[in-house]
Amino acid sequence: MNLLLGFPQLLVQLAERHRLTTQTRTPTTMQLDDDLLFSDEMPADARGLLEEAESTVTEVRRKSEQAIAGIRDIAEREIAVIRLRMNTEEATVQRDASRELSPLLRDLFTRLKSLQTNYTQTGMLDEALAIRARLRTLRADLFGVKSDPGSMSDFSSSDVGKSFLFEVVGTNEGNVWGTDAYTGDSRVAVAAVHSGSLRVGERGLVRVTIVDGSERLFDGSERHGIRSMDYGNYSVAFQTERV
Repeated sequence: MNLLLGFPQLLVQLAERHRLTTQTRTPTTMQLDDDLLFSDEMPADARGLLEEAESTVTEVRRKSEQAIAGIRDIAEREIAVIRLRMNTEEATVQRDASRELSPLLRDLFTRLKSLQTNYTQTGMLDEALAIRARLRTLRADLFGVKSDPGSMSDFSSSDVGKSFLFEVVGTNEGNVWGTDAYTGDSRVAVAAVHSGSLRVGERGLVRVTIVDGSERLFDGSERHGIRSMDYGNYSVAFQTERV
């Protein structure tokens, strides 16, 4: 009888002890008592519930991470397609503008060249040199003409569709791979001769367009005294066109 009367007091003491213990204990992620999680006395059915919950949480997190990775992959592919379309359309506009300006460019340069020759023949070398310098400035500023880059190795797949104007002197010295489309590490001046854009020793403006070479096979051929070589897939390729 005395034992039964003392039982409520015992419960109060146990509750107080539990409160004091939990106040000084760092809570776990699931806010479960450490004693319940790790006690050897935990019933098997309770341990089973916890393990089942942990397994479910792990699986849900795995699926969510997989779904997020899939979403990012799709988004990156869509961005790549949009970027390619943007570059292609931008290149088309630039190419059309360049073709429209080509007659003006040729006429302007022909007339200035004639003036330069006249000043040279009359001994007015300073004036002739000034015209030559101005010609170079006009090509760079108005038409975006750049000097021969050697090859297109510095360009990447993000540049596919873009076109560039280079002042190139045709040559038969150097390596080139492909026909009509050339690997990015091919020498531009040699490719220009092989494609018929320039002759050996001829100086001219060449439009170089970056194209995708990742799914292209580069077949070699012999053209205009240049022998190009075969090559497999190459991430970046280019085509040349006389301006």
